[in-house]
Formats: sequence, structure tokens, C-alpha cells
Amino acid sequence: LDVGLKIHVDDGELQQTIYSMVARLMGDLAQIEHQQKLQRIRSGVRAAQSAGKWTGRPPAGFVVEDGFLRVDPAEFLHVREAVARVDRGESFAAVSDDTGIAESTLRSLHQDRRDLYLGGEAEDERVDEALTDVRPLEDARAEGPDLEELRERVERLEQAADVDDR
Repeated sequence: LDVGLKIHVDDGELQQTIYSMVARLMGDLAQIEHQQKLQRIRSGVRAAQSAGKWTGRPPAGFVVEDGFLRVDPAEFLHVREAVARVDRGESFAAVSDDTGIAESTLRSLHQDRRDLYLGGEAEDERVDEALTDVRPLEDARAEGPDLEELRERVERLEQAADVDDR
């Protein structure tokens, strides 16, 4: 074990004990460094979130631009329509086949984020801020969304996005 320290010991057992002690010390130091690195990462994530930035994978129908969560209008409305169809009683399998959204994803969206997609209600301020791009959202829980109105809204949002890109 070469750590830049030379100790001359004639006793083989003592030498092995010293090597073991140095190895344990190096392992302990590596563990301390690992813990410090985890703390720095967690601190950085908290700071980014406090600044309103999104960390991690965005929800379906959203994208991250310059660290901030934004709605992908076409994808958001696509997911919203799928969740609304399930909410009205269509089977997960049928809606999944029709929309291309994995059945397991659709189940999770309906179970965990139903209020987000159908009512535009978000508990996370960063998600709520991103939803301003597609508001006003009519509550899609009561009855089926007007597909024509959804398509028109997507077209308007896409046109607005094209204008913003120029």
C-alpha cells in the first residue's frame, strides 16, 4: 500500500497491523469526502429550486428551458385529453392504444396528477407558474373537453411560439 509514507518495521505482524490501520483511515477519509459531496449536491439542488428552477425530469407535457419549467402546449393538451378520457370512463388500455401514452404512465398521470391536467391545479409553484402559458384552462373533470377548442388552442399557442422564436 503506497500512500507516500514510509514506515520501516521489522515485525511482520506489526507491519500488517499498520497497513490495515492506514487502509481503514483512507477508507474513512473517502467516506467523509463522499458525504461532503452529497451535501454540496443537495445544497445546490435546494438553491436552484429556491430560485424557481426545475431540477429533475419534467412532468409529461412540460419541458425545461434555461432551467425553468415550461409547458409544451401540444404535448400538454395531448396528455390532458388522454387523462380526461380515462376520467370519463374509457379504459386505460384503449386510451393508451389511441394516444401512444404508455398505459403505466397514463395510470400514474391519472392517479397522481389528475388535478394538474384536468383542473390546472398545481401544488408546486414552479408548475403553477409554467401553467400560465396555457391558462385559462376550463376544468375538464366535469365533462369532455371540446376537441375542436383544444385543437384551436394548440394552433394559437404554436403560432405564438413561432412568433416568439423570430
